[in-house]
Amino acid sequence: MWNPYPMMFHPTLVVDDLEESARWFRRVFGRREVRWEEKWDLDLLNPTYPINYSYFYVLGDVSLDVLCPRLLVLPGDRKAVYPRGEGLSDIAWFTDGIEDVSLQLERNGFRTRDQEGHIISEGAVPESNLVADCPMIWTLPEDTGLTYEFYTMGRRHWAKYSERADPRLSPEWVPDRVVPGDPLGIVRCAFHTVLTEDRDRARRLFVDVLGGKMLGERYDAHLDADCIDVSFAKSRIRFATPRSAPIVDVLSGAPTHADQYVGITFDVVDAEAAAAHLEREGVSLRRTEDGTVVTVPETSKGVVWGFRAG
Repeated sequence: MWNPYPMMFHPTLVVDDLEESARWFRRVFGRREVRWEEKWDLDLLNPTYPINYSYFYVLGDVSLDVLCPRLLVLPGDRKAVYPRGEGLSDIAWFTDGIEDVSLQLERNGFRTRDQEGHIISEGAVPESNLVADCPMIWTLPEDTGLTYEFYTMGRRHWAKYSERADPRLSPEWVPDRVVPGDPLGIVRCAFHTVLTEDRDRARRLFVDVLGGKMLGERYDAHLDADCIDVSFAKSRIRFATPRSAPIVDVLSGAPTHADQYVGITFDVVDAEAAAAHLEREGVSLRRTEDGTVVTVPETSKGVVWGFRAG
């Protein structure tokens, strides 16, 4: 039976204005938002669960969740745990056996919580507020540096969801294919960048505990940082420790010791053509020594988007 798990579910980009962000993604990425009624059979969901507090965007092999925290009020007027501001906040992963994942993390010193922030013990993952067959858990950034979500989607939802929100859930998915009319010519995701003071923790979490693979170590001149590249669940994450500049919170700008998810880099057909489009749309750019075009986050939703010839 077709099963692409494990793989990245989505990065989460938090924003203050969901509709303004939708207009930005249409202009800059040439993508229209995927609304909840386009990805779910709403009759199968908890009828009191809020919808359209977030929109999805398919960017190559990345399904991006753009979420407005003030619109997410759980049933019973309860609050979900999301920061305010504008920037990347966490990474979610599709997984089978979510109870085993929670237990494995806990036994190795990495706690998990539910949607409202309650700590999970002994792998006792509760039903989600969304729908019973889509359980979800989050790690605590105090333990894992960044917040990571793990999510199992019941198979009855896959067909609908794969139509617009995540085509990788379909056995007919073809990778490395540029969407017609894509102004950026995105082929695939190259890597995700996380700033950290503790690369050993990242290695232990993703390689020793979760079974990923070390891809190597390098110095990144653009970041002036020592890096490790890790492969996990069909994705590549670059954990970078700056040599001199302090790490600052991507949402508040304040100095922090917590990991910060700063950017996503894509392989594209033509990096200079992508750069020309971005500049026409008012996005400021820098270029790295290897020719990668990177955006200035203040002009690109708090994110360093990278584009390299690939």
